[in-house]
Amino acid sequence: MAGICLTMDVGGSSIKYALIDADRNLTEHGKVPTPLRSRSAHLDALAGIYQQFRGRVEGIALSYPGIIDSEAGLCKTTGALELGLDFPLVQELEARCGVPVTVMNDAKAAALAEASWGALADCADGIVIVLGTGIGGALIQDGKVRMGRHFSAGEFSTICMDAHVESSDHTWCGLNGSSRLIATAACAKGVDPASINGEDVFRWVNEGDPAVCMALDQFTATLARMIRNLQLIFDPERIAIGGGISQQPRLMESLRKNLDYHQRMAAGYGMPEAQVVTCKYFNDANLIGAYAYYVQRRG
Repeated sequence: MAGICLTMDVGGSSIKYALIDADRNLTEHGKVPTPLRSRSAHLDALAGIYQQFRGRVEGIALSYPGIIDSEAGLCKTTGALELGLDFPLVQELEARCGVPVTVMNDAKAAALAEASWGALADCADGIVIVLGTGIGGALIQDGKVRMGRHFSAGEFSTICMDAHVESSDHTWCGLNGSSRLIATAACAKGVDPASINGEDVFRWVNEGDPAVCMALDQFTATLARMIRNLQLIFDPERIAIGGGISQQPRLMESLRKNLDYHQRMAAGYGMPEAQVVTCKYFNDANLIGAYAYYVQRRG
């Protein structure tokens, strides 16, 4: 059984961290700004967090954006971090810190948390969809996160949604990323999208603003259509929705209404319907999933 581990969730703006024990208790949460572009500064930031806990933890578990070869500890890409291709993160950080390090793609880490102990723990086959700036995701097959031949299975963000490919507006991320919901709601209210956030959107929804409620319905209609497509392709038992906005009851209420519509329209074909639920771990999913992968690798 693994002992206390330092787990870090590296994002485009900040590195969140916490200690986690064998009972999955998270303590000593913190965060620091994420250094971008410079690998040396980036590694300094990660090693600096470790130095706070040197001698108290047995290893480091990382959740990371981009296409990650977890077995080799290699970041094939690093997304918004702009750290270049084929970044040997695990090798470099182990050399600096002198303890075992593991790394896993952030969405796959969230999915592993749900498959190990969360909303998909009793499912052989499932899907996790993480709604954020992009569309994170992962496929669970026979209880394991499917990596894919090139480590990019479940990279849902750039799925093309129509014949146009010249901008992200025509990708799934462009239609169901959080910025699209905010922009649509801002248009409905006649305000600058930069002046509002997701909390404002759902405050208006909860107040019953008809134009913003319609914007939410349009947003979840697209999401429901893509869930239906994934259901037909993969045939999972359960699909778990994560990300900050998945904690909003009105989002799931609107999504289920649109899913029911698709199921009624396809009733004559006798197609199965997956159960759609919210994730269990929400904002801690990446930290817990990174730890789950560390346990798998290190025992």
